[in-house]
Amino acid sequence: MEIAQMKGEENTVMRDYVLPDFSAIKKGFCKPREEMVFSGKYKTGEQTLQLANERFAVPEMLFHPSDIGIQEMGIPETIADAVQSLPEEMHPHFYQNIVLTGGNSLFPGFRERLEAELRSLVPAHLPVNVFLPENPVCYSWEGGKLLAHSPDYDEMVVMREDYEENGHIVCEEKFDI
Repeated sequence: MEIAQMKGEENTVMRDYVLPDFSAIKKGFCKPREEMVFSGKYKTGEQTLQLANERFAVPEMLFHPSDIGIQEMGIPETIADAVQSLPEEMHPHFYQNIVLTGGNSLFPGFRERLEAELRSLVPAHLPVNVFLPENPVCYSWEGGKLLAHSPDYDEMVVMREDYEENGHIVCEEKFDI
């Protein structure tokens, strides 16, 4: 954090993020360090955000929201709380099968940090495994697509009409709960 507070070229953490204008620039990106302007403005007319300690603060909020005054659980505590709400015999299965999805899981070190913080919250005799798929942004969608194309799909769903007519009983019967 000390480096992030330095000014100019001494701040090796700082990056210029070019905002999309949705005509010439469709997707935002970080400028290469050698192209950064440390005093003055870019002549290209690009809109940029200069990011320093913000690069760490945003991901940190996901782990410790209380740091910014939000009194809620972070991701590790939320996972542990969700698993603890299940029957005890299911805990090992869920702690071994944590799958990260979405763009936030691409933050550098996110998987390792989540696994380490979760490990400290989980009883030592239970294994913890956090899996980061190759493309976590589309992983949920791909899973839904596979399910929808499964020959067993009709056996796995409860139609809205059935649920509205029979309530949770239809789920208990269909899934043998």
